[in-house]
Amino acid sequence: MKLPVKVIAMMLVLGVLASGLLFVQCSSSSTKAAKLTAHDMQLIFQELLPPQQQQEIASDPEAKKQLVDNLRKLLSVAQVAEQEGYAEHADLKSQLSFQLDRVLFEAYKKKNPDAKATDDEINAYYLGHPKDFDDFLAANPRASQQAQGAQRDELKKQVGEFKVIAERARKEGLERDDLTRLQQLITRSQTLAGAYLGDLQKNADKLVADADVQQYFTDHPSDFDEVRVRHILVSTQPKPEAEDEVDNKDVKDKKPTEKPKALTKEEARKKSESLLERARKGEDFAKLASENSDDPGSKDKGGEYDFFGHGKMVPEFEKAAFALKPGEISDLVETQFGFHIIKLEERRSAASPDTDQKVRQQIVEKLKQDKIEDRINQITRESSVVVPEDFDTTPKVASQPQTSGLTPSGVLKPRENQAT
Repeated sequence: MKLPVKVIAMMLVLGVLASGLLFVQCSSSSTKAAKLTAHDMQLIFQELLPPQQQQEIASDPEAKKQLVDNLRKLLSVAQVAEQEGYAEHADLKSQLSFQLDRVLFEAYKKKNPDAKATDDEINAYYLGHPKDFDDFLAANPRASQQAQGAQRDELKKQVGEFKVIAERARKEGLERDDLTRLQQLITRSQTLAGAYLGDLQKNADKLVADADVQQYFTDHPSDFDEVRVRHILVSTQPKPEAEDEVDNKDVKDKKPTEKPKALTKEEARKKSESLLERARKGEDFAKLASENSDDPGSKDKGGEYDFFGHGKMVPEFEKAAFALKPGEISDLVETQFGFHIIKLEERRSAASPDTDQKVRQQIVEKLKQDKIEDRINQITRESSVVVPEDFDTTPKVASQPQTSGLTPSGVLKPRENQAT
């Protein structure tokens, strides 16, 4: 399998662990800056982050600091979005309503796993809120595309059940539960900040001048170099199951094919060292790759990867490849896939952005990202958001269920219209 491409982000990735308390009063027309308490942070840490991340933050002060810094950025951007009226945008308003109801729905179902809404309750809800489902579809084009025929009726029933059970949760006061309150406000902050940054991204082109593009290229010419390499991969990943050469249904008492075992790390290292020694003694590198590489995407081409630039390969592979001189063979390079031996075949410099549209676009995207990051940092500096750095980071027992609502590594992106 070919090494995965590291996509050059069109949007500033904050690396935000998507957590936090954004507003003291969601329903208020005026906003107050988020002022998280140590208790809030402990809840976020223990209840809304997966066990692996809890362990990492507990053992690494820098990871804890990054969590605090990124939360401050997220909450600050979301606060500005609120102040600029994003919560009143028609499509966002519908999304926010449904997303917050979903949090209440999940909180109620956690306490009452068998809870259901009857057809009568759902029908009664829609009698009182006849536009809700149409508003939901208008705000979620992907759901609207799928809502055809019987699927539309089923989706309408599901949305109605969300709403009915969410209302039960409100009547029981679950909104006042600290964790539920945090989750509701988390959802709101993600949606508002994502929409704000999406608009910032759309308008960033106006901030990049031709002179800026040329100056960046002059200052960073090597950033746009490309290399052509060959490589040999000795994998530490499980190997794909062998395909049966004979159809099982035509063979009686045929034993199932055993899945080939992956090499241990030490076995892979020893095999790689032997291949590296042979390559450096002058054996044909392309032949060695064809006969020994575990990368099916390149082994039949003698291990060759055609010209690629920065940001296209996993970091360890890229760093080693660009550090070589033509004809030079790397030491062993370890990645998540195993051990690589890389030979640089050719390096070429990029053309000027005046003549190479691809180079120009790369620079424009980089400068846009820088402009957006500058704006986020400015917003954060001027914000009165408070995120305490001193909070308990004792990991919760891993066997306890994690509350849903947060991705393992939250990423703040422009908002995408999609079914929630």
